[in-house]
Amino acid sequence: MKILITGGKTATALKLTKAFDGSEILLGDYGDMPNINTNSYSFVELGSWNTEVLAHNLLTKCLDYGVDVLLPLYEAEIIALSKSMVLFDEFGLKVLLPENLLLNSTKFKDWCVFENGNLIYASFDGDFKADEQSGLNGVYTFDTETKALALISIANF
Repeated sequence: MKILITGGKTATALKLTKAFDGSEILLGDYGDMPNINTNSYSFVELGSWNTEVLAHNLLTKCLDYGVDVLLPLYEAEIIALSKSMVLFDEFGLKVLLPENLLLNSTKFKDWCVFENGNLIYASFDGDFKADEQSGLNGVYTFDTETKALALISIANF
């Protein structure tokens, strides 16, 4: 499986590579990108930042790179993609975003990744039950005491 994580120049994106062991990971970002390929990930350029065509640009890049799963991290990307999910679905591309988009500025220390309600990675050891979050998609910060979730996003340019 090939996964494109946006915000590729950020520490958040690098942390997320842990969640996808065994997958080919592309860390994409806008503007100049380092020409670095490791065993864990490769950097790719997503072109210039243009909020008017974010969803179209990401769809094009996913098709160009043969991506199976897109994990957007920039808030503007998340908003644009939440309106274009049907288009990505038509091309057989999985976008890890919740259906009912709720952006919450609360951020917690721990984080986890869900795909179709299944917890596929957590940065913490605990008894969190993924079935309590049926249908959930995306990367969330997580409060282990209150079980509160907040969708991870990076501030826009």
